[in-house]
Amino acid sequence: MDPSVEAWRAYCQSIADAGEMVFAPGAPDDPDVRAEGIRALSRFVAFGLEQCLERADPDRPEFVDVQTTIRKFMGDNPDQTYFSAAISGNRSYRINATMAGAVAVEIGVYAGNFGSDGGRRLVDALEDTTLRVDPDGSYELLLTPDPEPDNPNQLRLEPDASSVLIRTYFTDLSVRLGHPRPTIEAIPAAEPTPMLTPDRLRWGLELAALHTAGSFGWWVQQRKKVPGDVPINTFPPLPDEGDLLTPENVRYLSGDWELAPHEALVVDFDPSGGADYWAWVLLNHWGETVDWRTRTAVINGDTAVRRDDGSVRLVVAHQDPGLPNWLDTAGHPAGSLSLRWFRSDAPLPTADARVVPFSQLNAFE
Repeated sequence: MDPSVEAWRAYCQSIADAGEMVFAPGAPDDPDVRAEGIRALSRFVAFGLEQCLERADPDRPEFVDVQTTIRKFMGDNPDQTYFSAAISGNRSYRINATMAGAVAVEIGVYAGNFGSDGGRRLVDALEDTTLRVDPDGSYELLLTPDPEPDNPNQLRLEPDASSVLIRTYFTDLSVRLGHPRPTIEAIPAAEPTPMLTPDRLRWGLELAALHTAGSFGWWVQQRKKVPGDVPINTFPPLPDEGDLLTPENVRYLSGDWELAPHEALVVDFDPSGGADYWAWVLLNHWGETVDWRTRTAVINGDTAVRRDDGSVRLVVAHQDPGLPNWLDTAGHPAGSLSLRWFRSDAPLPTADARVVPFSQLNAFE
């Protein structure tokens, strides 16, 4: 058999096997939710092929847009852009990007990936608090195994470094949608791209399959880490044993929600302690937001309507309650809800949540 055909058939079988996670014990027994699960997996497939086959060359790197309006990768946040590029720890790179109109930016270098045996490891990171940014919001960043003394715009590479990720935070979706893709170039530049070989194709397809199954499986397993004694529709602090690989000053409240068609979830919390950025993000069972081009999936510190005492009341419901701060389930019966509390010395707020009949929501104003 031709080696390229053999590699393709093996890849297709791997994706078919990954699809069994949608039907595994404990997965929702609902045909609509399962349809959403297969679509979620298909988005992982598309991302895996782009990341591991099309833009996987660390000698000629390009940034991949990890989260778009239709690519919702492992708990997406509409307020953030995520751009990732393949790199190698044995050479240097120059990045040019912008944070114009943004609240904050975080840049991290990682080793490994979600599909590898050792998982993923954060090698080095920096934020806009130490990054030197030009008045127009643009910045240049150096990735190198040999950092320059006294240069704040650089990240250290170790031999097993494999990717760089830029997270940029916004509170205005129109500004976020206009955020341009960063550029990255290897130093020194490589020769033009050579023709694809069967071995390179097989390697890319194998890595794409591992990336797809590993990433999708990581999210499924992550949902299982919520302690069994935590009731549905409550949102305690999210345990982080280091496997979330988020920056140090990001904390979360997180829990699962479940609502009948006639129910609504009311969540009260007080953000007056202050954070550079905070947002509540509503996800479905598969870790995807609803279509936030037409529905509200996130409420942040700038878009939230506050009460006279500064507190915020959210309403999670299947239909418009006619009240501020509505998070739209789009008909999903269950999922997860989390507060991202970013860059704050204040204690993580607590959330008072309760399920009420939709018809009685006005009594809670």
